[in-house]
Amino acid sequence: MSARSFCAKMFVGLAIVLAAATTAMAQGNYPNRPIHWIVAYSPGGAADLVTRVIAQQLSAEVGQPIIIDNRPGATGLIGAEMVARAKPNGYTLMTGVISSHAIAPALHKTYPFDPVKDFTAIVKLGISIQTLIARKSLPVNSVAGLIDYAKKNPGKVNFGTTGPGSIGHIGGEMIRLAAGIDIVPVPYKGDADAVKDVISGTLDIFLTPAARPAADAGLVKVLGIASPQRAAATPNWPTIAESGLPGFQLASWTGLMGPAGLPAPIVKLLNEKTNKILSDPAIRKRLEEIGYDVAGGTSEQFTKDIADDVARFKKLNETLKIDLK
Repeated sequence: MSARSFCAKMFVGLAIVLAAATTAMAQGNYPNRPIHWIVAYSPGGAADLVTRVIAQQLSAEVGQPIIIDNRPGATGLIGAEMVARAKPNGYTLMTGVISSHAIAPALHKTYPFDPVKDFTAIVKLGISIQTLIARKSLPVNSVAGLIDYAKKNPGKVNFGTTGPGSIGHIGGEMIRLAAGIDIVPVPYKGDADAVKDVISGTLDIFLTPAARPAADAGLVKVLGIASPQRAAATPNWPTIAESGLPGFQLASWTGLMGPAGLPAPIVKLLNEKTNKILSDPAIRKRLEEIGYDVAGGTSEQFTKDIADDVARFKKLNETLKIDLK
């Protein structure tokens, strides 16, 4: 071996060792600066509220500020793309939801990211109870009443969504197909905006986990919840199945995610800290008030759940036939 070849190999080897050492030091000191947490929906919506509850506690756990950045639009696509392109160093995280990371990818013919390969699923935060609410002036008090009204007024009932491919969109389409009615989707940037329009009377119905504040204040009607049984926190709210659409169920999840390639020690730290937060009874109660049941669990299980949900909604769309470009 020539002296030049030997020196070149030594240089490459030293560079690899130094890079590995630098990465290990960075991970060992993580976090040593503020964390940027993106919410791909508008402030005040379900994803935003859950994020703020968890982020406040996580900030205290890791000893660094967490800056929440709302980037609404395109069914969460705008915020999600920012995270997919970010460096996998743990300083850019996001709130992933079933709409942006399972439903929309399943319904679009082409999608700008892979919900599994382009992200690191850190931990599932909660599973939401989807509640069907209606404006107070809509002359219906049950899902059966809504179906009857919509059949008498085809094309005149609108339902809110947080964009094409969102949980609200697919939920509305499921109701439309199952009930045989003609209802019209209206896209919004987030739950909060749609709920405001139901309250004001400009939007007829909306499926959302963020219904309780407006419902408790008597500002909207609750037609039913999309779960198999009534919720302990709201026992007077009927299920959609018992209110007029037998067999109807629809649940959604929210989770903490990062870019693909997030180092295992960082994933482990964030997963453990977040699971600790979710085990706190006070946090559980707060999330229940927002409309979520606490989830938690491993990164591996969350990753599998996302892949399973994409497959499930692709299968469902063989019946719904929602055609998104």
